[in-house]
Amino acid sequence: MKAAKYLITLAFAFFSLTSITYAQTVFLGGGSSALFQELGQASYNLVNVPAGTGCLWTTAKTTTNPPPSGSDYFAFTDPRTGVPAGQTDENGNIFFAWNQNGGGSCTTPNTGAGFQLYVYMSLDSTVGDRCFFINDGTGHGPGCTFTSNLNGTSGQVDTAVGQISTQNDVPAGIQLPAAIITALGANPRFFVAGTDHRPEDALFNTQRALTACNVSLARQFFNDGTYDLLGWGYQTLNPNIGTAISGDASFGGGSFHVYNFNITGNDPINTTAAVPSPYTVSTIGAQPELIIVGPNTDGAVAQMTDILNYTLAQFYDGELGRTTDLFGVTVAEPMNFLVREPLSGTYSVFEYSNPQSTQFHTGQETGNCTSTGAVLQNPMHLATAPGIFSGTVNRIRSIGTGNIYKFVDAAPNGNPVMGYAFWSAGNVAKLTQTRYLKLNGIDPLLPAGQYNGLVPGSLESGAPPLANVNFAGLNAGDYAIWSALRLVSDSRGATAVANLLTALDNLTVLQNDYIKRNNMNIWHSHFQIVGQPANASNGPSVGTQTLCASGAVEAGGDAGGSTMLIINNAHFCSDFGDTHGRLNLTF
Repeated sequence: MKAAKYLITLAFAFFSLTSITYAQTVFLGGGSSALFQELGQASYNLVNVPAGTGCLWTTAKTTTNPPPSGSDYFAFTDPRTGVPAGQTDENGNIFFAWNQNGGGSCTTPNTGAGFQLYVYMSLDSTVGDRCFFINDGTGHGPGCTFTSNLNGTSGQVDTAVGQISTQNDVPAGIQLPAAIITALGANPRFFVAGTDHRPEDALFNTQRALTACNVSLARQFFNDGTYDLLGWGYQTLNPNIGTAISGDASFGGGSFHVYNFNITGNDPINTTAAVPSPYTVSTIGAQPELIIVGPNTDGAVAQMTDILNYTLAQFYDGELGRTTDLFGVTVAEPMNFLVREPLSGTYSVFEYSNPQSTQFHTGQETGNCTSTGAVLQNPMHLATAPGIFSGTVNRIRSIGTGNIYKFVDAAPNGNPVMGYAFWSAGNVAKLTQTRYLKLNGIDPLLPAGQYNGLVPGSLESGAPPLANVNFAGLNAGDYAIWSALRLVSDSRGATAVANLLTALDNLTVLQNDYIKRNNMNIWHSHFQIVGQPANASNGPSVGTQTLCASGAVEAGGDAGGSTMLIINNAHFCSDFGDTHGRLNLTF
């Protein structure tokens, strides 16, 4: 193996920038995969002014460091003392968008004043939140470090169309210029998180994972005693470092690190190091999670159109498992149910909106515990549901949105497979035999009368065109499983985030990916999470819309918060002279 040409393990210090100047605009972060496509297209649009001067380079997830000759490696690294060696890196698809900046070119940009650079890695919402808030106490400032290794004489040449579904790389087939890495400055740190659940919810789920299975854990103070939850059992002797959550090898494998963080005060591992404060949470828009089933070639799956909240909850706690538990299905078969990793934002939104709602009081980890409070199976592959299909109905851990779509579409063992995942045009573009279900009769994507079960924009013959997606049922407040998409930032990312929010508002090519913030009719009731600051508020506005006149800053958890109309909250604030909005309502 050739020696690395460039090996840069970088740690960002806001007050010790070397090549980043205040005349540059730099965005460095990652998190939710639900935001990857939108942020990639918006970033390219920003740097491509005037037209023809923008540059975009993307690559799929890299996992080997040092990489093979001719390849690269990218990661965000948790630098805190105590995080296990060899388990510090988080990897995912990544994009770099930059401008040529006057007399430069894409391969040799002018990185001086006026230079723009946007870098985002598709990770997971909780990883994004954690990477934003951690502090290793070295004086370099908060955040994960950006690790880059451009290896070999050729570098990684991107010959594919790229990772942004609506925008090919520009120009195609080039190496990532070393100048782009240099332009991030000495020791750059992660300073913007993309997330589909709020930092408060990400922190609670992390603490729940670090709590023994048989230990009660309160979430909402107003339901304390009636809505206490149980830990998930990934704790170890170290209270801040958990056992990694593994994915089933037949459904994508992989692992998810369980490391603690704080959103106020000091870091829980480096206890004298302050976490970012103040920080800002900016809403981009609203996006639904789909309930998906496959393969469509299966006789039972082909009959599936709708699922009740009750049936969905019982499927995911292991009490039901037959295809005929769905209305209108006459072909009886056992089903498999794919379960995301518990710290995922996708998992969090689904968990508290359906099985672990105040209506059903159950959960996706039901039965995956020993009497001593430890995890029964890691990776989870629980044969559940008694009856004629006993032993052939399974709840199976599958890590990442990509794996959920892939293995619902493929159904590896022949049985019908159900999963849940955030909708996006990029996520569904390659599906060939997947259906999505209405929930309680509500289609989250299409106008009334257009539903035929096939995923819009997919490769399935007869699938509705992507242009038909208007989120009518979701934006009317009738569909329960959805979340606001957000960016978490502080002063380091203020300019870049403001630019991106404007660019996202103006996106046309991805207008069917989410409800833009200025067009949202819906919001979630927020609530204080036990053990976190008592500052819950629904916020003052959503984009250009008033949510609460002179309202307090948005704060508190909202995963599983009751869906309200924005106008409802605005009226509550004005009618009762309130500045926090209608709080403490959950599904």
